Amino acid sequence: MESKKRTMIKALSYRGLVTAILALISWTFTASVDQAAVIIVVYAVLATAGYYWHDRIWNRIAWGRKKGIMKQILFN
Repeated sequence: MESKKRTMIKALSYRGLVTAILALISWTFTASVDQAAVIIVVYAVLATAGYYWHDRIWNRIAWGRKKGIMKQILFN
């Protein structure tokens, strides 16, 4: 299981990339920097929180994970 700090850094770095793409799309469709900025800020905050919690929930699910080498040796 990874740390909360690592999860947050991953979420922020991914959000930076996606926000840049969203900025280009929003500005292209609205032709307004102000409207594009509102779309970007609202979406970035909501999507970052969503990604963080989604990732934290998946960290609690054991399905599809392989056991560590010591667990494999001791418990198999």
